Amino acid sequence: MRQVGRLANYMLKRYGEAVRLLDETTSRISAYAQTGQLEEARKEAAEVPRINPGFTIEGYKRLLVFKDPMDLEHRIDGLHKKGLPES
Repeated sequence: MRQVGRLANYMLKRYGEAVRLLDETTSRISAYAQTGQLEEARKEAAEVPRINPGFTIEGYKRLLVFKDPMDLEHRIDGLHKKGLPES
């Protein structure tokens, strides 16, 4: 049911809500991947193309704002671990 809401928001051009949901999803992917919960991370990663079919890690990095660049890399590291597209 959760994926329907995300896709619906994207398709209805409710991009703000779609971005919020994408951010929540990528946060969960990173957290799951960093703690070794790879099955849960895989399930979340499968949602990403439904929320944003053109998602890339490189594009996502441009949306994130962190004071410390190491915090950004830590966040992105979890996405790399689940094999989301780089560019």
